[in-house]
Amino acid sequence: MYFVTFILSTLLLNVLSYTDEALKDQVVNLHGTEGLNVTFDQFSGYITLPDGNKNVHYWLQNIKGNDYTKAPLVFWTNGGPGCSGVLGAMTEQGAFRPTKDLKLSLNDFSWNGVANMVFIESPVGVGYSYSDNDDDYTMGDAQTAQDNYDLIQGFLKKFPELASNDLYITSESYGGHYLPTWAKKIVDENTAGKNPKLNFKGFAVGNPYTNVYTGTASGLVTYWGHQIVAKPTWDKFEENCIDVKVPKLQKCEELMIEMYRQVGNLNPYALDYPVCVSDEGKKLQSRQAKFFKDFLHKDSAAELRKAIGLSSTPSVTGMPEYDPCVDDYTIDYMNLDDVKTQLHVKSDIKWSECSYKIRYSQKDSRADMTGYYNYLIDGGYDLNILVYSGDDDSVCSTEGTQSWIWDLGYKSIKQIWRSYSLNDQQAGYWTQFEGKLTFLTVRNAGHEVPTYQPEVALDLFTKYLKGEWFQ
Repeated sequence: MYFVTFILSTLLLNVLSYTDEALKDQVVNLHGTEGLNVTFDQFSGYITLPDGNKNVHYWLQNIKGNDYTKAPLVFWTNGGPGCSGVLGAMTEQGAFRPTKDLKLSLNDFSWNGVANMVFIESPVGVGYSYSDNDDDYTMGDAQTAQDNYDLIQGFLKKFPELASNDLYITSESYGGHYLPTWAKKIVDENTAGKNPKLNFKGFAVGNPYTNVYTGTASGLVTYWGHQIVAKPTWDKFEENCIDVKVPKLQKCEELMIEMYRQVGNLNPYALDYPVCVSDEGKKLQSRQAKFFKDFLHKDSAAELRKAIGLSSTPSVTGMPEYDPCVDDYTIDYMNLDDVKTQLHVKSDIKWSECSYKIRYSQKDSRADMTGYYNYLIDGGYDLNILVYSGDDDSVCSTEGTQSWIWDLGYKSIKQIWRSYSLNDQQAGYWTQFEGKLTFLTVRNAGHEVPTYQPEVALDLFTKYLKGEWFQ
């Protein structure tokens, strides 16, 4: 009886603290949650940015069973550029997992066990986010950082009771661009003092795409490191593309195509994990591998796309994540009419995991982000910065992250490459640097660490919020 009274009083307290605008976005009786013990409030809707045209979809999942007004506030966006933060909510560290019958199950290792999680679909044109001005679908890193900053300010107007909470931003993959630029925007705006100051504490980014090398090039090195390409092919690639001042581009392209052929139908996001198969047991030509190549080469010439087994123009299929078929369930679930109604989003938008609608700056995609780390660390902003990496990923590999993080100019504190464990099993390695920067690897995790190692991911995130990786 005491427990029931406590839960009711807590929910009543939360309802009384929400603004009218927030209550309009409250999610109740979400499709597929029948019979589930959901111990948190959730909200979904749009934050309209200052120009009045851009509408960014957010999905807030408050902390489980605790007073949300005292918990950290964490924003999550996926990478791409152009992939939806709802991927995080439904296939990674969110509270739910979609099932084959388009119901929901609870994720025991969701990050809203320790924080209020806000999953955003950014920039506009991604997921359910939209603009009334088609020109807004042309953007780059600076505009995305500005929009994400404005989104936080708009969110806190809707939820002012969270304005003083510790604030963090999190992401993965192209989040290697999103987060450093977003963090710089926040600290610069805080310094300028024109807008309400954000209680910004830092960011955590997984398998980050930081510079050009951390993408395709480091992925090919990882193929060799995993011994899934032949030595003669790799030797030729080294000779023509690595150990030369001027790479032989045509030869390199031919060797890259040959390595893709040799790798076959492995999941590039998690090389040692199975791929999705159909009910009949027929392989779906590794949809993970197909999506990766399709999205990576969406702007490549038709001849190159054909040579690596793609159609002449990009498809609009999504990226399967490890269940390995939970991606398919997510696409179907997010496009149910009643789900759209319950999440308060536009009913005429067909949801997809990654957007081919946006026109993102290729120049920005090639930019080196390492200088942003120096700016944020040397500026004395007292941010906790965690860079973590699943070591089974070839898309933004651990080798790629190691290629830049040791050269930022910060000395390690204590011993480098220390082991850490969970449940008496070694979970990975970590190195703490000066300036509150920590690099951490996750054993046997793919590109989306919470998907492949959910318990380890929750543990590392909990320790991040407590500051344990920086002591």
